[in-house]
Amino acid sequence: MSNLRLYGGRVPVQTGDNTTPIKLVDFPSFEEFKTLYQGLIKAENIPRYYRLLSARAGGSTLTDAAKAEGISKERARQIEAKFLRMMQRSLA
Repeated sequence: MSNLRLYGGRVPVQTGDNTTPIKLVDFPSFEEFKTLYQGLIKAENIPRYYRLLSARAGGSTLTDAAKAEGISKERARQIEAKFLRMMQRSLA
């Protein structure tokens, strides 16, 4: 996985089913995002991560998503990369 745009912005969620414990779904609402990732992302970063990642999942470029958050393109890339690593660990 290299970025959210390439994979249609899908994210893992736990199903509670032993056969298929995790499935990929469309990018969640803010409330769902908070519930799913509150233990993995610092509480103060959740709104910023959500805005940035949902913009990327929706097709925004790194530059556009970064500008909207007032951060550098490189910082936006780092946040997305961290999130993608987190997703991959949850799927393992």
